[in-house]
Formats: sequence, structure tokens, C-alpha cells
Amino acid sequence: MVKLGIIGAGRLGSFHADKAATHKEIELVGVVDPSEHARKKLAEKYHIRELNTVDEIIPLVDAVVIAAPTSWHCKLGEPCLKNGLHVLMEKPMCSSWDDAQKLAEIARQTGVVFQIGHVEEFNPAWLLAQEELHEVKNGSPAIVDAVRTSGYTFRSTDIGTVFDMMIHDLDLVLSLIPSPVIWVDAAGLNILNGQHEDIADARIRFENGTIARFYSSRTDSNARRKMRITSMSCSVTIDFGARIVKKYQPDQSVLEGLFNPEHISPNIAEKITTNFMEEHFLVNEMTSDTVPALAAVDALAKEMEDFVESIQTGRQPRVSGHRALTAIAVAETIVDSIRKKIPIPFNSEKLKGN
Repeated sequence: MVKLGIIGAGRLGSFHADKAATHKEIELVGVVDPSEHARKKLAEKYHIRELNTVDEIIPLVDAVVIAAPTSWHCKLGEPCLKNGLHVLMEKPMCSSWDDAQKLAEIARQTGVVFQIGHVEEFNPAWLLAQEELHEVKNGSPAIVDAVRTSGYTFRSTDIGTVFDMMIHDLDLVLSLIPSPVIWVDAAGLNILNGQHEDIADARIRFENGTIARFYSSRTDSNARRKMRITSMSCSVTIDFGARIVKKYQPDQSVLEGLFNPEHISPNIAEKITTNFMEEHFLVNEMTSDTVPALAAVDALAKEMEDFVESIQTGRQPRVSGHRALTAIAVAETIVDSIRKKIPIPFNSEKLKGN
């Protein structure tokens, strides 16, 4: 049985408490939050202890979920990790490379489980899509287009949309492409006159020739969570919200080069153009109706299960603090490119040894 505490009693902290309270291998012990109203509400709901500071909860638990504002992650995570607690920390791990690297190093030294809450990793649409992308996973260049938008929620105001929203897609793409990032070019807009960007557009080039474009906005009229990954042999589109995966690929005759336009006469081209795409490019749309694995899955509950299993077995979680460092480094470079209004070479040297 894992004794667990919740640090941060806001919206996400409440969600994590819900999952923990129903997990048979977790004993929910207490909640920490500077807001008396917030912590009391959660404490009364689950009949757990209401605590004022992190120092109070450390001796009472084996593990904690940190769901506080990002600007507090390092200050809250450091004492927990140093005291040997396993930590599930909401994304982003931190808003700076230095803080993130510090926490990952402490976790390495103490040998605890340090998991970052990139919940899209548990989305069944993403898991299914990866099965269709063997060529990309093996290093072939790809073109990636990721879009993530929502309306403004007045949450996560201590960071911009790059660390708040785009970080999800950065984590996924960086885990898929087995090649170093070499440069970043980004632009951003501050719509609400706060300190951080509300809209961001970034292009990232990888050493193997892959180009990935990321667009995120938290001031959009529509909520979208989509990604398209195209290689020489197929194109896979993922709708994370609807949990639909669509695979679009040329048939064998196209792959074998039988329709090389340099060898097709104008007369033949005119005859085959009308139905060429329908006849020689195949579409396979996978939904929960056709693929049971895409049925409704509680990704946050799956994330909590991964955390508990990692603690009990000693294995690494799906998204460890060590792995999440790369996404933090790229996100920081994107923000730097936005501020300086220039493309920036990515410094992969700082990732070595981590």
C-alpha cells in the first residue's frame, strides 16, 4: 500500500485525489495547499488530513502528487525528492532547464520514482498511432504538424502556452523521433497583455531531416488536439479528443514507383487522374466502433496506475523526470526564439550525461 499525499488542492489536484481515492493500492493520507478553503474542501471530501506545509506531510507519506502552479514545482519538489518520496509532478516539470535538471538529478541520486504528468502518453489514440509509425520510429525522416488550442481558462497564468499546452505535443514527438533536435524557429503573440505568450507557432528541425511544426493557442474559439505525422510510406492523423486515428497510405504500385510522373505520358496521365487518388491511396479510419482499444479510457487513472506500479516494481515510469528534460530544453528554446524573434540552434550538449 502506497501512502500518498496531494500537494495542491486546485482543479488538477482534485482530479488526482479522485483517482488516488479509488485505487486499491493507495492510502490517501493528506492534502497541502496555502488556501485554507481549497485544502479543507478536499480534506473533508476524502476524510484525510489537512496540512499547511510540505514539511508537515513529508514524514507521513511514501509519495506525493505535486499539482501546484509550475513556478512552485522546484521549491515543492526538491524537499520531497531529497527526503526519499516518490513524486508524480504535473506537467510541465518546471519552466526552466536549470530547475528541471536539478530535480531530475536529485531523483537520480535518491533513486526514487519521479514521474511527470504528460497524460497524453496514456491516450489510446496515441498508443495505436505509434503502432502504425514503425518507419518513423526507426529513423526515417517525417513531417509533423501538431495543433493544440482552447479557450482561455485563467489557469496556469504563471507560464505561457508553450509550457502550458505545446509541451504535450513536444513530449510526444520527441519520444517518437530518434534523432537530435538541431534548430528551433518560433513566433508568439501576447493577446491578453500578460507576461507570457498566448499563441505560439514553432518549427523544429531534427538531424535526420524531420521537420515538426507545433501550434498552440489558449485564446481560440475551438478546442483542438490533433497531430499529423507523414513519412514516405504513410500519413497518420491523430485526434486526441475524439480518439480517432486515420492512416492514409499509397498502395504497393505507387510505392514501387509505377506512377513516376517522369515516365507517364500526357495521354495516360489524363486517363488516370480522375480516380487516381481514390484507387491508389488507401484510407483506414480507426474509431472506437472498429477498434475496441480506442473506447473511453481514463488516461489520468492510467497515469496513476503507472506511478504506483513503478513504485512497487522499481521500474521507470512511462515519462520519467529524466526523459522530460528534453521537452523542457526544447520548450525553453522555443520561448527564447519567440522573445528574440530569430531562429536559434538547439544546444543538445546540455542533454548529454542526463
